[in-house]
Amino acid sequence: MKKVIGQFLLIFSLTACATAQKYEAKLNQEIGKTSEQLMASFGNPTQVRKMKNGDMVIIYTYREDDLIPSPDVFDSGDFVTEDEAFYDFTYGGYEIPIGNVAGDLVTNYCQTRFYLKNNIVQSWRYKGNACVAL
Repeated sequence: MKKVIGQFLLIFSLTACATAQKYEAKLNQEIGKTSEQLMASFGNPTQVRKMKNGDMVIIYTYREDDLIPSPDVFDSGDFVTEDEAFYDFTYGGYEIPIGNVAGDLVTNYCQTRFYLKNNIVQSWRYKGNACVAL
């Protein structure tokens, strides 16, 4: 249990400095750049949309599902196997549902759109819970 808590605290401390404000500052640095320069910074986009007037939207989407382990998986310091974790508990001959002992699934998501006119980044917009930078 101490090992899991230690790993969580390490990950938290490494990501605690990442903020949306720093992400916005990073996005602001791309204004005025060409699509080629943007892709050099951000990599290959998820999607590129060309509008009738010749303007372009370059879209980057990030999604990751993380499983946050439940403390119920641990019993007196001993790790419970997956088979044991998913067996129903019994008490007095009655099964007691255990819920999601494996943990909670958390989806981290960020979608960023850059709007270009004449192949130059004019503005950006983002949404999601994982739009942060160090």
